[in-house]
Amino acid sequence: MIRIGAIDFLNAAPLCGLLSRDDPRWQIVDSSPSELARALRQGNIDVGLVPQVEACRRTDYRILEGHCISCLGEVASILLFQKKPWPTLQRVAVDQASNSSVALLQVLRHLDHLPPLQIIETPSDLSLLQQDPDLDAVLLIGDAALQHRSRSPLDRIDLGEAWKQRTDLPFVFAVWLTSSQLDPSITAELARAAQLGIAQSSRFATHFSKQHPDVLDEGAAQDYLQRCIRYSLGTQEKESIAVFHRLRAEIDPSLDRAWRPRYYGETS
Repeated sequence: MIRIGAIDFLNAAPLCGLLSRDDPRWQIVDSSPSELARALRQGNIDVGLVPQVEACRRTDYRILEGHCISCLGEVASILLFQKKPWPTLQRVAVDQASNSSVALLQVLRHLDHLPPLQIIETPSDLSLLQQDPDLDAVLLIGDAALQHRSRSPLDRIDLGEAWKQRTDLPFVFAVWLTSSQLDPSITAELARAAQLGIAQSSRFATHFSKQHPDVLDEGAAQDYLQRCIRYSLGTQEKESIAVFHRLRAEIDPSLDRAWRPRYYGETS
């Protein structure tokens, strides 16, 4: 039985929400992006919707064509809340639920010719900025960012918008990734479920707002899924993945500068 890793965030609902939980061909494993990346690396799932930065970790990884989670400008759910101006930031609390977002934070510093940030890994909460006088900012992702974006008086940077301002490219947060040879029926079903789910994003937004009225009302949920989040893995998204890795490799000598993203079906 194939094990499929699905992200349990609102922005992943159109890609994962219509995958059957009763199909005997697979088991759905729900978790955070970073946990799914770890599970894929350890062989505990066969294919997963994982942070795009995972793709360069192994030479046998392949990105499935067709769909991803990305933005072109404002993303709304990846926000850096700060009590000091961006150029003077030093210590930032992050939740490693999304490895791509943390890497993007450092790449943005690099693009602005600023020193790298000291990253404090902790379950991130805005209250940390009051509790720790030496903490300059907190990176919130997913529901936590959505919940606080219109309520907190703190200055914030939308990382998707910041990336577009500097590169004029979309930013890809998550991709379907595998190191296995999948049955064609599995890849076809992932694509079919995504196409149907994207067409029904309005229904997912309505359902989420009813289940989590403290996070987003229906109008905000609709705006988030239909305006902020994009799902097509096209030419620009592929270019963005390659550019992002090149920039990461400029600041992290452990990364292979020659790496390029490989897609499912490629033999070399």
